[in-house]
Amino acid sequence: MRPTLKGYTIRMTYLFSYIHLVALGLGAVGYYGVNAANILVLSPVISHSHAIYTNALTRALAARGHKLVVLSPDQETRKNENITTIHLEGGYDMDVLSTGLEEMPESNDLLSNTGFMFHYGALACELLLFSEGNKRFLREYKNHKFDIIVIDAGFMECFLKYAHVFDNIHIVGFSAYFSVHPSLLGDFDNPSYVPHHLSYFTDKMNFHERFYNWFHYTYYNLMRRFSYLPRLDAMSQKFFGFYYPTVSQIEERISLFLSDEHFSLTHPKPRVPASIPVGGLHIKPPKPLPKDLEAFISGAKHGVIYFSLGSTFKSKYMSSARKRMFLDAFAQLPQRVLWKYEDDTLTNIPPNVRIQKWCPQTDILAHENTKIFITHNGYLSTQESIYYGVPMLGVPIVCDQFINNEKIKRMGLGLKLNLKEIKSSKEILDKLKTILDDPSYKQRAVKESLLFRDRPMGPLDTAVYWIEYVIRHNGADALQVASIDLYWFQYYLLDIYATIGGTIFALYYVLKKLFCAIFGTNKKLKKS
Repeated sequence: MRPTLKGYTIRMTYLFSYIHLVALGLGAVGYYGVNAANILVLSPVISHSHAIYTNALTRALAARGHKLVVLSPDQETRKNENITTIHLEGGYDMDVLSTGLEEMPESNDLLSNTGFMFHYGALACELLLFSEGNKRFLREYKNHKFDIIVIDAGFMECFLKYAHVFDNIHIVGFSAYFSVHPSLLGDFDNPSYVPHHLSYFTDKMNFHERFYNWFHYTYYNLMRRFSYLPRLDAMSQKFFGFYYPTVSQIEERISLFLSDEHFSLTHPKPRVPASIPVGGLHIKPPKPLPKDLEAFISGAKHGVIYFSLGSTFKSKYMSSARKRMFLDAFAQLPQRVLWKYEDDTLTNIPPNVRIQKWCPQTDILAHENTKIFITHNGYLSTQESIYYGVPMLGVPIVCDQFINNEKIKRMGLGLKLNLKEIKSSKEILDKLKTILDDPSYKQRAVKESLLFRDRPMGPLDTAVYWIEYVIRHNGADALQVASIDLYWFQYYLLDIYATIGGTIFALYYVLKKLFCAIFGTNKKLKKS
């Protein structure tokens, strides 16, 4: 039995979503017709969660009859006759991915966030750009005719050069990490009330916060333009054999961006037509759990706590002392605990704790007996927890995870546990008990779940529609705003202000000279 949220039955929501998706695949929904297209999907981000997001999108496009070639560091496990996956080897061998979790840089400020993300992005770009899979793809597909490129634009922009290789075809950007570069579409965020996506601020800032928010935007944009992108241009020149057009020049040709956002999780802001919010695109209707797992969760009299640090930074990389603290805390709870742990090295496991190398996360979160999600607060995991109305105890490790955790704290959906600062199991136990004993956390989670689900069309259907829109109309010129072609000083009207200021100054100068000349002459006449 699945839970109901204030009279809205989740099961019926899933049923209608499934019917809609089937109708979409059959071409029965109210979309304008589009012929099957050849789509190149560039999904080089080294993250299993990004792969889950991309797979949801590619399978929906394949269901519409489109032929897709997908470049990814993750191998496709489910075969589809309309999808050809080119495996980019070696991505998950990066040293940064096996760093001890407590040794990760403290990413709760702009400098460490920006530095880590750009450094990680450049390393990953170089590794995958020169992978054997990518070399093979360029050899075999160089003369292939693609109708459109769909690219995960999350810090792997070196792959954008393929747009030039394949005759400057149209580009649709997407990211499982919300809209990282909205200015590419003329969607300039105003620092006075739109917090930078790597900051902790809300949309209501005092003078001090607005100043630092402006500094965040300025520093981030300067670092990206003058350090990060030139580094990508240099490595892509080595691989592709040409420097121009640069990555930034190709970015300006992105027709449309599918942003993994929803107003309930991000602060409301103006949005240009070519920026389409599709937050939660990857979330699917839950499937029945394996019998042994269903028995473990359903049989928990006091409910279950689910613990996972995501697919990139693994629980096994925690120090032995931290692992012991978690196990000791779990042993003192009446709830059962399901911990996604990647090997068999844990010892002295309490009887109420189950260790499992892989877990069907969304199916577990959808279960009515799941009480808390201990999570790294990755963006997709945070969305899933909110979608199913499960309170969170966040254990952020790097980058946006700190910001996501700050948001869920302010929304009253959970608490934070700083992995580096845990001194005893009591700290873990106290925070878990706080969430379990205070019903307001669950109540707010249910409320946010309803807000997140309430939209006129499902996010996956929305994404498919707009990709096909670009194919149908050979671009998305009707959605482009003129601000794309303006210089920054034109956009902010600085040239107008300078002209007005200059005119006022010139008028003042002329009048002053004229005044001095007239009254100076009168004084001379009086003296004579």
